[in-house]
Amino acid sequence: MNALFRMALIATLALQSACVSMVASKYQPGMANAEVLSRQSGAAPLRVGAFSADPKLDGKPLNVRGSTLSGGEDGKFSTYLRDALSTELKTAGRLDDNAALEIGGELLQNRLNGGGAAAGDGHAIVQARFVIKRGDSQVYDRTLTAEHHWPSSFMGPIAIPAAFDNYTATVQKLLQQLFSDPQFERATAR
Repeated sequence: MNALFRMALIATLALQSACVSMVASKYQPGMANAEVLSRQSGAAPLRVGAFSADPKLDGKPLNVRGSTLSGGEDGKFSTYLRDALSTELKTAGRLDDNAALEIGGELLQNRLNGGGAAAGDGHAIVQARFVIKRGDSQVYDRTLTAEHHWPSSFMGPIAIPAAFDNYTATVQKLLQQLFSDPQFERATAR
C-alpha cells in the first residue's frame, strides 16, 4: 500500500508540473512577411488602429492539456494581433503613426490544440477581419483565416511549449496572407 501511495503521489506531482500559465511570447516578425512587404516598393505607410474581438473570445486564454496561453500584455489576443501587425510593418519600414491609411481589425476565431495524449497533429486556427481606411473611406475589407499544423508529442512537457510556439507561427501565416493579398497591395499603393 505504501508503494502504491508513493507512485500516486509521484504521478500527481508530475502532472502538476506540466500545467503552466503563460503570456504569449513577444511576437517575432517572419522572414516571409518581410520579403513580401519589401517587394511592395510603391506602397504607402500605414498606421495601426484599433483591433477588437468578442469579449468571450478575446479575454479567454487558450488551453492546451491543462496549460493556458494568454494574449498580449493586457491578456487579449486582439492586442497580440495588433502588436504583431505593428511589428511586421515597423520591421519593413511601413509603420507611420501619421499615415493617411489606417488598418484596424477584429479577431473572429482563435483556436489552439496541442494534439491529444496519443500524440498526433497539433493545430491552430486564427481568423481576423482587416479593414483599411483612408479618412472616412474604406479601401480594404477582407476576412482571412490561417491554419497551421505541426507534429505533436504525447508528452505534455514537449507538446505544450510546441503548441505555444506554433501559435505565433499561425499569426505569422495570417499576416503573410494579408500582405500577399493583391487587394491589400492595391489598397496601400501610393
